[in-house]
Amino acid sequence: MYDQEQISLFRNELHGPNDLMALLQAELANEMRMSYLKSISSRVAKFKRLGWGDVLQRRQLQRIPQPGYEALAADEVAQVYQLAANMSENNHNVKLCAYKQPYNCTLKLIPDVQSVVQQSRNLEEIEYYWLEWRRCTGLPTRQQFVNFMQLYKKTAKLNGFQQPADYWFRHLELSAKQAMSLLNELMSSLQPLFLQFHAHVRGSLRKMHGERQVPHGRPYPQQLSEILLGNAFRRTNAAWFVDIPSPENGLPNITEALRRRSLNTTQRVFWNVAEYYRGLGLTQLESSIWTYAQPVANHNEDQCWHKAWRFHTLSTSNFSYCPLNDEERLFSMFEAQFELHYFRDAAAQPMLLREEPFPNFVEALGKCFALAAASPRYLRKLGLVQGTAWSRLPARLNRLYLQGLRVIFLLPVFYVLDRYRVEVLSGHIQADDNEAYWRLTELFTGATAPRRRSNEHFDVPAKLLMEVDDQYTSEFLSIVLQFQLYLHFCNSSGQFVADSLDKPLDLCDLSDQPQIGDSLRRIMALGSSVHYKELLKQLLGREELSLDGLLIYFKPLQDWLTLQNRVNGLEVGWL
Repeated sequence: MYDQEQISLFRNELHGPNDLMALLQAELANEMRMSYLKSISSRVAKFKRLGWGDVLQRRQLQRIPQPGYEALAADEVAQVYQLAANMSENNHNVKLCAYKQPYNCTLKLIPDVQSVVQQSRNLEEIEYYWLEWRRCTGLPTRQQFVNFMQLYKKTAKLNGFQQPADYWFRHLELSAKQAMSLLNELMSSLQPLFLQFHAHVRGSLRKMHGERQVPHGRPYPQQLSEILLGNAFRRTNAAWFVDIPSPENGLPNITEALRRRSLNTTQRVFWNVAEYYRGLGLTQLESSIWTYAQPVANHNEDQCWHKAWRFHTLSTSNFSYCPLNDEERLFSMFEAQFELHYFRDAAAQPMLLREEPFPNFVEALGKCFALAAASPRYLRKLGLVQGTAWSRLPARLNRLYLQGLRVIFLLPVFYVLDRYRVEVLSGHIQADDNEAYWRLTELFTGATAPRRRSNEHFDVPAKLLMEVDDQYTSEFLSIVLQFQLYLHFCNSSGQFVADSLDKPLDLCDLSDQPQIGDSLRRIMALGSSVHYKELLKQLLGREELSLDGLLIYFKPLQDWLTLQNRVNGLEVGWL
């Protein structure tokens, strides 16, 4: 049943969203699987209560998915899926009227509005689109969001969770209290670095837009900060960032270098990355994987990625690839190929224990090695950067600055979006308490709305660009784990030495370190047969997630930001 759904989704990836038969088959397969889970749920609960079976069997019982929404009455099942679909469709398909063109209402957020505001210096226009997006996505779905959260609470109870917030974190196998304690601890560790970076970005926004728009000691305007932070994902031209540490050094053009080095086809990149993982001591990929790999239908650069596909009833994995060839696709290949290795090594486990121990766990491992491959020292080996300038501090700071905009500012946003919904599920706030949402947003992200937002408005759906019940905590923890793993492997291989000028963490190159593969394969072979904390203990020697890796990685940038803020008299924090 799982494979039928995956094959349909795979087909949809290859043929595009217009393949209605693939979408229908995926939906039918999912309904069949959920119906089966519902039919066995009472026996699963009974066997759990009785402590039935040996250790491995009890673990499999724990990993049987809950029936989820299928535990609701039939009419409520239909209602909850319809609510989720309506909110998702509204976010993805809503069209806005162009600024001062009330009869031109054809603009989608991505890419139309996004492109306009990225190029605009008209503050009134930027504010218009910020408000219009929230007017079109927030208020129309307000009651739907309230109704959905009520049904979610009921779903939690019917799945055996007395506290709905515990159900929210079920995939982590943590209670809400444990998960929020972990998140709060990580946010506390992040705060010193985030405050310095926030102060510097606020200073840049003030240079660009004036003190009236970006006053001292206050949260910066969200509509302006979103453009600056969004451009970090789309611009490699250092000149656009007004306060980049070393403008004269710029940023390397990896996309152009790929073409220059004849790594200009996806096939060549695929085998180059395969060789990288072989150098880590992982198994060489068979040529048949590429022979049967197929290109995806969607070539939009925001949606075109490489992906590994697992089918439990087949002996091999499938691979779909994006035919675009640029920097983003290069590092996506490291992530996708790691999934192939994980699928292979976890295959010895029973089917229920082949899944990752928590969502995005495997993604963290793949991104760890993508991060290592982005090291200037490895890029120089590949011939994608020339000379040693990219390994010196000024150029390193530019790279860390851009990476920091992409990573460090995301974590507080992820935290707020899950914290808000957990507060709703715990009964501490109402589902549509917009003022509570903005209190959390200002407190933890240092951003404020261009105009006062009251409970007459509703802005939460405007930021939920994933599905309404998708949680961001696993994304948050995946980023933390990515850097924690990177620190561990760089430390154990001798490629990082604390306080060393020659071997800082951001220059660590993990290529040709075959001993890494032994520990990786042992961990991957466990699948989800043990709790993720046990996996971390076996791999890292400690069971808790830690921000140490991220903080050490960005330490040179934090030192530079602290100095610049002090020299330029930039205030840190906000009231």
